[in-house]
Amino acid sequence: MADRNRIMNYRTKILLLFNNSGREYVARIDSGARRTGASSGFTTAMDNAFVSGSAIAELLQDETIGGVILTPPYSDDRHALGLIEARGLPYVRIAPMLDMDRGSTVTIDEYDAARAITQHLIDKGHRRIAIMRGPDFQLVSMRRYNGYANALGASRLRVDQTLVAQGDFSRESGREQAAKLFAARPTAIFASNDEMAAGILDAARAARIAVPGQISVVGYDDNAVAKTTTPRLTTVRQPLEEMGEMAARLLVDAIRTGSRGAVHKIIPFEVIERESVAALPEPQDDRLSA
Repeated sequence: MADRNRIMNYRTKILLLFNNSGREYVARIDSGARRTGASSGFTTAMDNAFVSGSAIAELLQDETIGGVILTPPYSDDRHALGLIEARGLPYVRIAPMLDMDRGSTVTIDEYDAARAITQHLIDKGHRRIAIMRGPDFQLVSMRRYNGYANALGASRLRVDQTLVAQGDFSRESGREQAAKLFAARPTAIFASNDEMAAGILDAARAARIAVPGQISVVGYDDNAVAKTTTPRLTTVRQPLEEMGEMAARLLVDAIRTGSRGAVHKIIPFEVIERESVAALPEPQDDRLSA
């Protein structure tokens, strides 16, 4: 017990790991984790390898680290997990897709959330529904695509590959890839995050395509950009602050008790309706002019 108390006296830092271009995604999780950690007497060090290029092995050399929170794609990085386990540190994985019995996890149902937002479009009368996927190295991109495909299949609609585009979760990629989807004449587009959805709105404005008059657009995350675009975005609210808070709470408990038992928490999502979706009459016709 004395040794454990001595260790606790200096291992009072939570390391929060990102490799993500989404500034608000990073900020919201960081805010939740930092607030919860501080209320328990822990500091939080955040590193985003997308910006810093830091190596995890080097970051783990800090002897004041008591535990680690990993976000996608690190949540499924077996090399990173192995390095943390070798140090004997507790960790919590946010939104993992693999090895779900490995460590504690905090998730939402990415598959069901993507299914739900696609179903929302179907319920509004849309049948030609396009998707802009996120990067392949993010397993969550496949999970959201599968939810989209499931919603179509449940309504006896097929996935048309001309209605599938690949982005990288950035607004720029949404803007750049939108033309491919516009050319396929969808009546609605599901962008796999709000930043890409905002880029699609930029491209639609430049092409004089009215949203939602000619095409409806939905996103995923409910970031600040979803509330500031014109029109404001219908989207999935991913409770990122709550996920950061829960991950920090689980990690603090593990550090304090020395427990390595896995705890799994699912945080509910919500479909937020705003002005970027229009209902279609039946039968629908193409909404984009040549």
